[in-house]
Parts: sequence; structure tokens; C-alpha cells
Amino acid sequence: MLKQLLKWHRRIALVCLVPFVIWALSGLLHPAMSHFAKAPRINAVPVKINNQNLPTYAPLKALLNKANIVHFSHASLVNYKGAYYYQVRELKFNELLVHYLPIDGQVSTLTDQQYAHALASQWSEKNIIDSKLVTQFSPAYPEINRVLPVYRFTLEDGNLLYIDTLGKRVTAHNTPLRESLSFWFKHLHTWQFAGDRHSPWRILPMLFLSGALLVMAILGLFAYSLLWPRIKSTRLNNHTLHRGAGLALSLCLLGFATSSMHILIDKFYPQTFRQTVPDNTLYTRALNHDPVKALVQSGGDNFQLVSIDGEMYSQVVSYEKRNMQFSYWQQGPTNINNQLRAEHVLYTQLNVQGQVSHVEQINKFGPTYGFINKRLPVIQLRFEHNPSTLYSVEPHTGYIAAVDDTWQNARSWHFGYLHKYHLLNPIGKGPRDIVIAIICLGLVSVAILGTSLYFARTVRQRRAKQQRDLNNNELLKITKEQA
Repeated sequence: MLKQLLKWHRRIALVCLVPFVIWALSGLLHPAMSHFAKAPRINAVPVKINNQNLPTYAPLKALLNKANIVHFSHASLVNYKGAYYYQVRELKFNELLVHYLPIDGQVSTLTDQQYAHALASQWSEKNIIDSKLVTQFSPAYPEINRVLPVYRFTLEDGNLLYIDTLGKRVTAHNTPLRESLSFWFKHLHTWQFAGDRHSPWRILPMLFLSGALLVMAILGLFAYSLLWPRIKSTRLNNHTLHRGAGLALSLCLLGFATSSMHILIDKFYPQTFRQTVPDNTLYTRALNHDPVKALVQSGGDNFQLVSIDGEMYSQVVSYEKRNMQFSYWQQGPTNINNQLRAEHVLYTQLNVQGQVSHVEQINKFGPTYGFINKRLPVIQLRFEHNPSTLYSVEPHTGYIAAVDDTWQNARSWHFGYLHKYHLLNPIGKGPRDIVIAIICLGLVSVAILGTSLYFARTVRQRRAKQQRDLNNNELLKITKEQA
């Protein structure tokens, strides 16, 4: 029985050797990106409007009618080289056109790319070499960044800065080395070359390999644990190293394999809400208040228009120690709040409604809302009819940032603790990544050592057989001569 377990352990290990080594070594690219290819932190100062020094302005509705903008999805104020503009995203023939309308009613020459260029130059404090509009995710700007479209700027130091003009934020800041490492990580570790995130041509082979590694680890752990009293040795040799290190690291491989399978199975159930573009359609004819007046009255830092239950409101944002606080105005303050805004978003996009049992604004990443979701701040809601599901809504864009149910929580825990080793976070990110690197290199060493021992044993057995055959032939020859 044990011989059969060891035989299948070796066979599976041989089949999985090359993809496993590539998988393990490419996994080291992720901590390498964090420690050796990290770009300097960009201080993206919030875009604030000095509402006490606004010049004489034309009402937004008048300028929308003048520009023949019938319906739009975003409107706020921006400051460009000392002049103020209404930033408006028009919905026209399934296109998203961003207009910049001078608040004094003059003809505009400002484009969205120029404004993005100004933000990039201001925030990075560096010269801009090149720019490009990014409308699709790629290995260099992967889906983990969440936000599209963005402008990519090449800075004078070679770094790449991604700007979201409507959100007025930096979505990524990468060095060329980081984007290169990200490219190879995506292709070698997540097999992006085989298809998109949810392609069965990509998921099934990876799932098969993860399952094979899981079976191999279980067989090796079971067989060598039972055989250990018989095979343990006080002498340090290659066999002892392979068996001892294999037993010690097999639990780590079980964690990597099972968490990979968990993630891959999850890919069969794509989170469609992430691809949903908020239907924040605003009609010019329905704008019955002056958002600039609401901004001045509220003493806020900026506004944007939102639609809630068919009514248009000025969502005024105020920055308190870089945290965004929201209030909702028309002719004056209204009884609308973030909870009602989030409930409206969930109802219109996911048809989710009910009695709210929990509501909270999240201003930084933490246990209930991880960095992987990117968007901040968010309003989190739970409903009484489904308390196990936590919804996170970004109030100023209307995007649903996360939907965490029991399955997603289990997947996040499984992957976070048994694949990325977040359980070691208390000792620091650097020491944690060193531990992961040691484990990955240890697993690769065990795999290569085991393979070399297998082939060495095979060569010895073949030579022994050849020697036996030679001896038998010699004996047969002598016997015949004597006869």
C-alpha cells in the first residue's frame, strides 16, 4: 500500500515539476514588486474649490443648454490655471464625452487630457514625457486597479502615473520595472496567456495542476509520515533532506494548492457588478437648483450632481483630514444621506432592497474592506433579510465596490491566510515576504532534489539490471563452454 502511495507521489511530482517550479518562482515576483520596484508615494492633494472667491458665474443649466447637452452623468467644479470650469460628462450615442465649460460662459478650449496632464504634473511635481488614454485593463494596468478609463502619463524619471479625472485621483503609480514584473507575473503565475480571467481554457488547466499538487502533497505527507520511524536517519544526506524538508513544507503546499483551487473555482462565478457602469443619468431639464449656490451655502470643497429616486441633488463633499464627508443639497439642505444614496445604487444596479441593519462609512482599508477593492470612501450596508452579505458602495461615483457574502469571505480568508500569509502581518510586511520567499524556494529545492533522486535511482536500477544481464550472459556462456 505504502509503495503504491509513494509510486503515485513520484509520478504526479514528475508530471507537475516544470509548471510547479515556474509557478513557485513566479510567485516571488509579487513581493519583488512591493520591495524592489515600488514607485515613490504621490501626494495627490484633494481638488478643493475656494467657494468664497468664486467669480461671477453663469448657472450650470444655462451652459448645458448652450452646449446642447441633454443628458449627462457627472458634473462638478475644477480649477485649471486659476480659472474655474464645470466638468461635465455627457452621455451621447453610447460615448462618454467629458466637457469643460468655463463658469463665466466663455468658449472652452480645455480638454480632458489637458486637465489630466495638469493633475499629473501638479501631483508628481515632474515633467510629463508622454500620455495615453487607457480604456482596457492589461498586464501592465491589471483589473485589480478597478478604475477605467484613465490617462497614463510617462514621467521624466520613467515612472508611469495613472489619473482618473472624474474621481480626481491617482489610480496607480508604477516604475517600468514594476510593470515588467507585473507582466511576467500575470503570464507565468496566473496564466493570462491562456485566456481572460474567466476563460475555461485558463481556469481548467490551472485547476487540474492545483488538484494534482494537492494530491501529491497528501500522498507524500501520508506515506512519509507512516514510514518515518523506518526511514529516519541520523546521517544527513540527500534522501534525509528531501524527506524531512518535504514533510515540513507539505502543509505549506497544501495551503497554496487549496487556496489556488478556491480562487479558480470562484472564477467560474464572475462578479458581474464590477463591470456595471452606474446609471447616473441626469437630464438637463430636471436641474432645478443652482449647485454652485448650494456649494457656497454648505461651505463645502466641491460638489457633483447625483440622481436619487428621480430627483437631482448636489452631493457636496467636504474634506476632513483627507477623509471625504458628504451632504446633499437642492435649494437648501435635504434629508438625503449616504445611506439613502447607497440604497438607491444597490436597488437600481442589483435590485437589492430591504430593511437596513447596519450602515457605516469606511475611509481606509481594513478587515472588512481590503486594499484589493481600491475605491474609497465607501458606504457599507447589511440588510436584515440577508445579514451575511456586506455591500460596499462608493457614494461619489455610484460604483458598487464590493459584495462580500459567506463564500467571498471564506475565499478571502483562505487566500489571504494560506496563500499570502496575512497571519504574519504583525511581524511586518518585509519579514512576512521573506518567510514566503523561503517557503517557495524550499518547495522548489525539494521538488528538484526529489526529481534528481528519482532519476539517480532509475539510472542505478538500470545499470544494475544491465550488470545482472551481463553476468547472466557470462554465466550462460561459461555453462555452454563446459558443456
